[in-house]
Amino acid sequence: MARTATTAAAAPARRAVGRPSKGAIKKEAIVAVALEQIDKVGVYAFSLRDVARSLDVYPATIYWHVNSKDALLADVAGAVMQEVTPPRGKSSWQVWMRDLFFRYRAAVQKHPNVAQLIGAQLVSNSSLRTDLIDGVLIALLEAGATEENLLEAYNCVISSLIGFMTMELAPMPSEEVSQWADALKERVRSISPLDHPTLARYLPKLANKAFIVRWQNGTEVPLDSSFSANVEIFIAGLEGFLQKKTRAVAASETRKPRS
Repeated sequence: MARTATTAAAAPARRAVGRPSKGAIKKEAIVAVALEQIDKVGVYAFSLRDVARSLDVYPATIYWHVNSKDALLADVAGAVMQEVTPPRGKSSWQVWMRDLFFRYRAAVQKHPNVAQLIGAQLVSNSSLRTDLIDGVLIALLEAGATEENLLEAYNCVISSLIGFMTMELAPMPSEEVSQWADALKERVRSISPLDHPTLARYLPKLANKAFIVRWQNGTEVPLDSSFSANVEIFIAGLEGFLQKKTRAVAASETRKPRS
């Protein structure tokens, strides 16, 4: 029997699958929920289906805003990195660089499961932070970098910035964590003083507070003093590297025969 005009008017309009209606969710909401999911279950267990379920939409709706899961992960990494780059001011390049490192650490500590993701996204250029790149280049030029050594200095900044936190917040095993930790503790404590006297001597100071010989990551045992030392050693090393290069160029110019 044909539907009456009243019945047709009363029936709710069916929304096209995957096509958001006017006033529907925005991409920012998808990224925020994705970050919440990663905080809870980690990068590997995170899924677009769970994001859609949290937003009460079809999974296809998510794809209307992002092309793929990898694209969404890039947006998540970008969101975490959004406030990392310090503003330019009248401070020295050392102060700016130090601020960069500590701002990055603070941002990642809020979302430990993203530490591994950020490294991967920056490597693949999926999360292109032009403000970060520009800021680092300006600081390096202020430090005395030249066209000959700018590339090497820049790569060292990024690898040092990302690397420490990637290791500090490396994920623990997802299953049988306590058994894994107990086994590792036993292996560390059973190191033979006869075979490795130096390691055995300093093991009490290193155990569970140093990379490789620990059974908890930085979410439970933060490596605060080591991170601070990493920043200072890096800045001092960068300064020495740039000065050495500058002196080498000056010496080369001095040795050139005069025309």
